[in-house]
Amino acid sequence: MKTMIKNDVFYSAGITAKVAKEPQERPTVSSLLSVSSDAKTIKNKKFGYLTGVQYMMPHKGSGITNLCKYASDGCIEACLNTAGRGSFDPNIAIARKKRTILFTYHKEYYFNRLIKEIESLVRKADREGLIPNIRLNGTSDIPWERVKVDGENNIFELFPNIEFYDYTKYPYIYRQDVFLKKNYHLTYSFSEKTVKEEMHSNLDNGRDVAVVFDICKRNYKSKCFTKCTCPLPKYATFDEIVYKSSDVHTVIDGDVHDLRFRDFKNNKNWQKGAIIGLRAKGRARKDYTGFVVRNNDIYKQQLGISYDYSWLITKSIERNTK
Repeated sequence: MKTMIKNDVFYSAGITAKVAKEPQERPTVSSLLSVSSDAKTIKNKKFGYLTGVQYMMPHKGSGITNLCKYASDGCIEACLNTAGRGSFDPNIAIARKKRTILFTYHKEYYFNRLIKEIESLVRKADREGLIPNIRLNGTSDIPWERVKVDGENNIFELFPNIEFYDYTKYPYIYRQDVFLKKNYHLTYSFSEKTVKEEMHSNLDNGRDVAVVFDICKRNYKSKCFTKCTCPLPKYATFDEIVYKSSDVHTVIDGDVHDLRFRDFKNNKNWQKGAIIGLRAKGRARKDYTGFVVRNNDIYKQQLGISYDYSWLITKSIERNTK
């Protein structure tokens, strides 16, 4: 399939950072999608899914553009770009920058390559008896629904039978579910800049919110040195005063798998979004910006439902609105 990419695709996609001068040569990269090659997506196989994730250079790390328009200081510092092999293997960063260059400057080649890799993923999933699904923003925050691949359709329209999903820090008003195709699922990512109104905009409209918790009881030593398995809270609220049970949101362990669209489908009775609890990893373990909600500020919620982090999150929200 030959693609027709407009030169202003970045600006139509809401990526407004200035782009550096175009390089002369097109870089080579082994693949755009990493297929079940990291710890979380490998877990997806246990649930019957073959996952392809694309990792680009986050925020302004490429030196050529900004792929995370709404990244906060805490998000930048604790980015998953610093977790796993990305924390020690320089080749990982090189490959992510190459993908960013291809997307920025060689769009026709990039999308032709992406289409071929998605088709390959579908064939591989079929051979293995798995369901293919794709996360294009592994370490970026591109509003793909606004990017036209062939001059008319976005990538979700070209592959209507494939489930796509991402995390985003875009305010809900800019990426409402009514703007998305049914095969594209978004989860909002909490940060120290998230205001209370934004939490409600997402949760009240049924969109889950991912929150990174530091709940390690061993200070990441002993059994938790490599991987923390300490339990997450069962419930959380973002209101200082809880008037009704619907103000309290279920916390789902987001480290069990990365299939956020599955969370929704398996909980049909939800009228509001849930909290996707994630354990701090990489540099996030040492974050004190407010991006990571820390365990030393747990208090017993008055309703007696469970331990709760709401006052700390609310405190961070109020601090950033003054």
